[in-house]
Amino acid sequence: MTLGTEPTSNGGFRTGRFMYFAEGDRWEWSDELARIHGYESAAAVSLSTELLLRHKHPDDRARVADLIHRVRFGREPFSGKHRIVDVNGAIVQVIVVADTMTDGDAVIGTSGYYISLDEPPLIGDVDEIFDRRMLIEQAKGVIRFIYQLDDQRAFDLLVWRSQETNTKIRDLASALCDAFSTVTPSSETRARFDHLLLTAHEACGPDD
Repeated sequence: MTLGTEPTSNGGFRTGRFMYFAEGDRWEWSDELARIHGYESAAAVSLSTELLLRHKHPDDRARVADLIHRVRFGREPFSGKHRIVDVNGAIVQVIVVADTMTDGDAVIGTSGYYISLDEPPLIGDVDEIFDRRMLIEQAKGVIRFIYQLDDQRAFDLLVWRSQETNTKIRDLASALCDAFSTVTPSSETRARFDHLLLTAHEACGPDD
């Protein structure tokens, strides 16, 4: 089983694929993931858990080591947010989105994507991307998720708080999104969402 090549960027961020096989403690990287770590290609690096941990930021290393232990012996997916240090010493923030790999009913490892957060967006300026409407839509999404409301009910709730507090709806939406970003989901919630993110396409019909 091998990993295909990845595009150099995806929606403004570099991404790279990986697979981890618990039996044998074995990793595989795509070329793009190797480049995120500062290598020319995956063939240029001898992968091991020890090497992987050496690339983690010192403040994140113990936490990632504990996660890898749970991945190997508890068969959890390898996912989360941390910092890596590439071969040139540059610090790169990454999100790892992963799901378990199975062989029949047995979990044999985990696979997914590293997403570099330190790349500039491809389209326009950040202020243009996160404009007034986008902030309101993000806030509505938070309310819909937490309270299990439909789109209109979520907007009504946001308008109610705007009127009750005499706060512009855009400012309220911005404050809500900023505050929500500090809420850390449980590992169970994160694992379930990783699975949904990586399998949602299976519920979509073929392109017209």
